[in-house]
Parts: sequence; C-alpha cells; structure tokens
Amino acid sequence: MLKSLPPAKMTARTSARLRAAFLVVAVLPAALAGPAWARSAPVRVLVGATVSDAAHGTMSAPLWMKMVSDWVNAIPIPFKDGLPDLADCRKAEADFLVTAPFDLRPRLPGMPNSSGRVAARTHLVVTNCITEAIEYDQTIGFDSDPLSAPPGDFESSPDATWSKSVPATLAKYPVFFSHVAHVIQVTPPTALVDIHENLKAGDLLRVYADSSRHRKGPILLVVTQQLGKYTEVTYPTLAGAMLPAKGDYVEPAAKPSP
Repeated sequence: MLKSLPPAKMTARTSARLRAAFLVVAVLPAALAGPAWARSAPVRVLVGATVSDAAHGTMSAPLWMKMVSDWVNAIPIPFKDGLPDLADCRKAEADFLVTAPFDLRPRLPGMPNSSGRVAARTHLVVTNCITEAIEYDQTIGFDSDPLSAPPGDFESSPDATWSKSVPATLAKYPVFFSHVAHVIQVTPPTALVDIHENLKAGDLLRVYADSSRHRKGPILLVVTQQLGKYTEVTYPTLAGAMLPAKGDYVEPAAKPSP
C-alpha cells in the first residue's frame, strides 16, 4: 500500500515565485480577450441654447446653456453665436446638432402666475449632421420653482428660479447617443463593426457615411455574432453593389422611438 508523502517545506522565496506565476496566468486571459482594436469614438454634439429677449429677466444664457449641455448624453460643444445650423455642425465636426431656444409661454408674458411661478418652454430638435435627418423633436414646457423675490424681479436669482424645475423636467425627456460606430475591418462577405450594445444575430445595421463624413449608402448589414465588444456582420456582394469600407459610419437600421 502506497503511503502519502509528507508535504515539502515551502520557503518564502518559493511561495513568492508561485504567487507571481499564478498572477501571470490569471492576467493573461483578460489581456488576450477580444480584438485589440480601438474603442468607438464618443459622440460630439453641437449645442445651440438661446434665451429670448422676453425671457432674459428670468433665465440667464450661461445657465440655460449649462442645463441643455448637461441634458445631452454625449460630449457637448457649446455654440455661442445664436442657433447653429447644419453648416455650423459640419464645421465643428460634430455628429449631431441640438437646438434649444428658451422662451416664456405666450399665455404668461413674463409675469408669475397665480401659484407664484413663471411658465416657459423650449423646442428641442436633434439633427444628424451627416444625414440631415431629424432624430428628435420635442416641445417641453417648464414651470419655475416658487418665486421668493418680489413679482417681476427675477434677474437677481435665475438659479433659484429654475435650478430644480428645469433639470427635473428635462430628465423626463431623455435623449441617448450611443457611441459612434465604424467599420473597422472588411473581409468579404463579412465585416467587423465596433458596436455591441443590445445586438443579436439577425439584427440590421446600416452604413450611412464614409470615413470622410460624406453620405454613403445606406448599405444594410446583418448581424451574425458578437465578438467581445465588437459585432460581426455580413452584407451582399453582388456585382455593382455598394460595399462597406474601413472607417464607414454605422448605425442601427431601426431606431427606437424618442
């Protein structure tokens, strides 16, 4: 009958070496997992947030710009010269344009209502700067926080007037910009896209611009599988068909409603 051998003594140096070897083995799978391509770029949004002459006494322009920029779930680029257009958006190399003029609601021309509040509104429009498609269009009404200043005296406390009510109201109308996705590898009839959010086999994506931000397609891409943080797609390779290329801009073919 075989006898079990007594355990060998482990010196401090041997123990340290074993711990180091274990750490290397543990780290290697994480370091090697997934393709080593760059992450998709964050979305750049040109923000135009203006305050009308009638509303200047109650809302300051810097405060309104900050509130709209905070609402944008991306990298905001404040536009400081009125409301920007698509030409301004392209010049800024932004992906989307947000316009948000702030004005008092016509039924209450600058005076507090019976509850001691001021009524205002904005018309939020989000436009894709490349395709020129309007992605979001919403008119939102605001009622200010109760006024502590004498009626008609808002200029001294715009923060107190709107600091709670506007962010709380905007939070009810969220807008989400996923990362800008690109084709990062093409191996006909498949390609690799640096997008992975909520996708499954059979979902449709589409190419909508080339790497120089010029319109292209649309070219439909069919999701085949997830590869870590990336998505493999397939596409038609018929003669004469427009084909995807490295650097092309990609978005979901079916977008969720606002």
